[in-house]
Amino acid sequence: MRQDQRRAWNREYRLRGRLWRGELKEKKIFLDNLVPGVTLDDGCGNGKGTPKIENLVGLDFSKFALSLYQAESKVLGDIVHLPFKANTFSNVLLIHSLDHLRNEERTEALLEAVRVLRDDGKIFVRVFSKSDFRYGKGKEVEGGTFRRGNGIETHYFGLKEFLNNRKYEVQRVINVDYHINIQMKKFKRSEFIIILSKSKSKNNQ
Repeated sequence: MRQDQRRAWNREYRLRGRLWRGELKEKKIFLDNLVPGVTLDDGCGNGKGTPKIENLVGLDFSKFALSLYQAESKVLGDIVHLPFKANTFSNVLLIHSLDHLRNEERTEALLEAVRVLRDDGKIFVRVFSKSDFRYGKGKEVEGGTFRRGNGIETHYFGLKEFLNNRKYEVQRVINVDYHINIQMKKFKRSEFIIILSKSKSKNNQ
C-alpha cells in the first residue's frame, strides 16, 4: 500500500507542482509551543503547513514534494520507518501526514515520532476530523479512510483515536473549523491540532 501511495503522491506533485499554497493561519499555536532545538517536519509535502522556523529538517517519501520544499535540510524517507536515532529532535510536526496513512501505519508513525523525540520535546499533530465536509467522499478502504479519484487516501479522525496510548500524553487539543467557497457555495472544513509529549510513565517501555 505504501508504494501505491508513493506513486500517487509523486504523480500529483509531478503533474501539478505545489499542491497547497498560502500561509499557515494557526502559526501562532505552533510558534508559542515549540521547544528550542531541531524540529522534524515529518511527512512535510511541499511545506504549505509548516511554520517558518529555524533548525528545521523536512522528511517526505515523495522526491517531487521535496524538490518544492523550502528548508535547506531535507531527507527522502518514510515516516513509518524514520532514518534517525532516538532522542534526536526537540519537536516533531505531523501536519496532515497522519491523515494519509492506514490504521497500522498511523500507529507506527506515531511510535516513530515518539522514538526520535527528546524526553522534553513535543509532537504537533494536525489532521482532518470526521466533521469535515469531505468525510465520506470516495471509496472507503478502511474505517474512516477514503480513496478519491487521484488515488490518494485520506483518513478523518475522531479525537478518541489519540487517547489511551502509553507512549505519549495529550497535552492540548485545538479544534479548527472554517469554511471554504467552492462554486459560490460554502463548505465546512474541520481539523484537530493536537500537542503530544512523550509519556513519563515508568511503564511506557
